[in-house]
Amino acid sequence: MQKRIVLISSNSSARGGGERYLVYLTQGMRCLGHEVHALLSDVRYMDGWLEALGAEGAVVSRRHLLGLRDRPLRFLQSIVDHKQISSIANLCREIAPDAIVVNQQYDEDGLDYLAGALAAQVAPVGGIMHLPMTRNKHQRPLGSLRGKLLSWWYCRHPYRLIFVSRGSQEEFESYYACPRPTAVVNSGVPFREDPAVPPSLPIGWRDDNIPVVGFVGQFVLQKNLMLLVDGWLLARGRGVECRLLLVGDGPTRPTLEKRLKDAAPSEMWHITGWQDQPENFFSVMDLYAMTSHFEGLPLSLVEAAGCALPAVVVNFNGAIDVGKRAAWVRVVEDTDAAAVGQALAAAIAELPSLKAQARAGRQAFRDYFSPERMARDILAALGVG
Repeated sequence: MQKRIVLISSNSSARGGGERYLVYLTQGMRCLGHEVHALLSDVRYMDGWLEALGAEGAVVSRRHLLGLRDRPLRFLQSIVDHKQISSIANLCREIAPDAIVVNQQYDEDGLDYLAGALAAQVAPVGGIMHLPMTRNKHQRPLGSLRGKLLSWWYCRHPYRLIFVSRGSQEEFESYYACPRPTAVVNSGVPFREDPAVPPSLPIGWRDDNIPVVGFVGQFVLQKNLMLLVDGWLLARGRGVECRLLLVGDGPTRPTLEKRLKDAAPSEMWHITGWQDQPENFFSVMDLYAMTSHFEGLPLSLVEAAGCALPAVVVNFNGAIDVGKRAAWVRVVEDTDAAAVGQALAAAIAELPSLKAQARAGRQAFRDYFSPERMARDILAALGVG
């Protein structure tokens, strides 16, 4: 039976994985035959998500909504913004959905959106949490006070909290003592075949058999790309011939470029800059690598593994969830350059075997990490059949 689903964005970023998650969730809901409505802020940086959600068949409503990034006092302002909470509640009542899903992102984000969805009292409410951000909260400014206020808020707002990975759930529940209904629903992505026209690479990269180690994503501190670069340099220092391909851009790019220019021949590494379809570059990689400080369940890793690309990743939240369904994904426990370099070298030495495992397991992996399975499991967690 067709259901009407409302998806609410936390309006965090023009390039954020959380909004891309909602696009994939829309696709999954639509494949199941459900009607999808999405709520976005009218700020200009969300215009691209308006187009992306509309292309998947969502009916998009836009309101003048503030996100956490627009509030100097962060979540303290959001939980007392009764005007915004009322606006969200009124829209939910107008749509009269069977379920409401809020892309919460992390423990301090989206609290006003959730409060509005709950105030509507029209349907079960679920919050999707990617990054709890609780592990080192007490070490941040006013962390203890913020934690106490958030504990108070969570105890007074019962809704179904859905985590994208087991590690994210454990991190949240080890910090907040307040019992609440939680569930884990791993993210799903739409898998694409290799591009008909391979992406452009520097001259000579296709003319040899040197393996390519790659990464796709934003160049920000969270991604800890210097660890990947240093690990790659150590692997090369051990005599492992391989290239490095970084697909993306961001504020840490100048530091990364300087390190690479100082330590490696220019023909052995390449940074592409922003790409409209970065996933196309998986077809020219031999090994994917991620060394992030923290993650929820990175969509780029799921996409890479689903394209039968072996991977080496550190043990951030979500790494185990992917690795247990993909024997070709190696999880490194130690987060130092020597461990990463050793893991890269070992994986490159075993590439033929890893690639064979990936080809054999790719379809089962794709079946599990599909948008349809993700949508079905979220509705089940909300008690919506």
